[in-house]
Amino acid sequence: MTQADLAVGVGLERTALVRIESGERKVSATELVAIAGALDRPVDWFFTEPPVAVISRRRDPAVGGFSRVLDRALETAARDVAFLEDRSLLSSAERPARKAPESFKESEDLARAVRAEAGRPDGPLLDLQSFAEGLGLLGFSLALGPDADDAGYVEVGNHGVAVINGTTDPGRRRFSLAHELGHHLTGDAYEPSVRLGPSDTERMFNAFAAYLLMPRSSVLSIWDEFSAQSPRLAAIAVAVRFSVSWTAACNQLRNLDLIDSRERERLLDNDLRQGELFEFGERFAVELDPPSVPSAYARAVVSAYRRGQLTAARTVELLHHSVDETDLPEPDAMSLDELRGEFVTGL
Repeated sequence: MTQADLAVGVGLERTALVRIESGERKVSATELVAIAGALDRPVDWFFTEPPVAVISRRRDPAVGGFSRVLDRALETAARDVAFLEDRSLLSSAERPARKAPESFKESEDLARAVRAEAGRPDGPLLDLQSFAEGLGLLGFSLALGPDADDAGYVEVGNHGVAVINGTTDPGRRRFSLAHELGHHLTGDAYEPSVRLGPSDTERMFNAFAAYLLMPRSSVLSIWDEFSAQSPRLAAIAVAVRFSVSWTAACNQLRNLDLIDSRERERLLDNDLRQGELFEFGERFAVELDPPSVPSAYARAVVSAYRRGQLTAARTVELLHHSVDETDLPEPDAMSLDELRGEFVTGL
């Protein structure tokens, strides 16, 4: 955006904007609000530094190139979580130390252990966003556009924050969140293992995501049920029942040596069709439709609004516009003493 573009967007002369940038002219509150709107930033963006984790991620060479759209969304989500943590509005989950996987076996073992600890040893995880939140990972699904990366992750205080590109298809969104959960659980935000390069590390977390979403025992059970009719029908069953992409379903059948590489390529060359889902007779469960925020996070935001700790506009902002102000509940009526207590606490 050029200075001239921004000046038009905020209704100022370009020379006035130049003087504001150089510090030769003061900016009024209304002008600052207009500038924030034109730049698609909250007003507090001008007064506070990004969370340290966001700055570290930008500087870490292991991250590689990342899209500006995703980076901005991740910064916004991280700021929001830090805002709630600073006010003790979010409860945190215990996160036992886990070792980052360095082999496909270790990736599967990690997925199996996480499921067992959560009391979900097998079967589909159709509530992955809530499952991740229970493990301290707040996953936000936002429509970032087709040119943005799939996902990004940072640690903020006691929580992990992941932003998923909600523009991608439902199965891919879930796989991206499962992948970021692997980074979160091992405390390996983005650094490659000493013994592995960045691409190998990402492959291990992809394997973790596959086994978390499609446990070996469950996939074998589906294979026994459908493979006699055709490998394709078994792959369809895996994709539908576990709400994963067609590619992920076919890859997992190959990972478990249920099909060979040639059969996998044949399946991938002939993408899953909507009519086949109707014929199969089961519905694909859609999760993480954008904008989508974690449920406990949303509950904390709305509760703070009810208590008068947040304005309606700030509440909608924290909920990433998944609702508008007319959808918010009525604020609780507060006594004078309660209002005084809130004021003192705020100071």
